[in-house]
Amino acid sequence: MITYDKVRISSVRTDDTYYDSKKKKHIKYAKPKVTKKLLFEDTLFDLGELYRQIRNAHDREPYYKIEVTFNTNLEY
Repeated sequence: MITYDKVRISSVRTDDTYYDSKKKKHIKYAKPKVTKKLLFEDTLFDLGELYRQIRNAHDREPYYKIEVTFNTNLEY
């Protein structure tokens, strides 16, 4: 059985520009602004559970990239 430890699912939003209302145009950032938001953190025991959590994250944040990190252990 494979377990998934330290599962972290985050949404990642990257903004390259912002709107300046005084100048009435978009201004480009010198460096892109990256915003990360942690959506899930736990240990999972099944690949189906991992899939459901990733799917849930996409449903909650449909327009952002989803970043997933985890460690696996093989148990007999």
